[in-house]
Amino acid sequence: MQHRIDDIPLRSGGTTGRLFVTNFSAVGPDPQKALDRVGASSMACMLTPREIELRYPEYSQWLDAHSDESSSPRALWLPTPDGGVTNDAPVLELVETVVAALDRGEHVLVHCGAGMARTAVIGMLTMIAFGADPATAAIDFRAARPGGGPDGPPQEQQIARLTPKARRLRPGS
Repeated sequence: MQHRIDDIPLRSGGTTGRLFVTNFSAVGPDPQKALDRVGASSMACMLTPREIELRYPEYSQWLDAHSDESSSPRALWLPTPDGGVTNDAPVLELVETVVAALDRGEHVLVHCGAGMARTAVIGMLTMIAFGADPATAAIDFRAARPGGGPDGPPQEQQIARLTPKARRLRPGS
């Protein structure tokens, strides 16, 4: 069975990069195959070490091996508890890294466990950086990834807090 990988629309022109989102089952068994499937150069993981250990423990080795590529790492990892958030600064740093890759014309694949909530935080903030307002980002994300979106007030509040900063990541968007 091939798991869904969804293409998230970026409303702003001027980039050929594409943002994709999916679940852990699509990437855990073979991360490189998942990247190749959509032509992505990097993958952002939102899972905690325990979640990885329980399902695809070898995936942590792939993350470790590919996160040290200093100029352009293929693995970006921001452990975030299921249904929760992590500190704002690392979230914004991850979004900034994703936006920069997209602006270089690269494709980025983002995932959490189901590819719905934690992934939506990164996806929606990236969409906002590309000029979408938060309401439109939510609608467009859910249209591209049915069932996706923030998982309650902590994630909704984090998106709201970081929206002004995300908007400044791409001047002119």
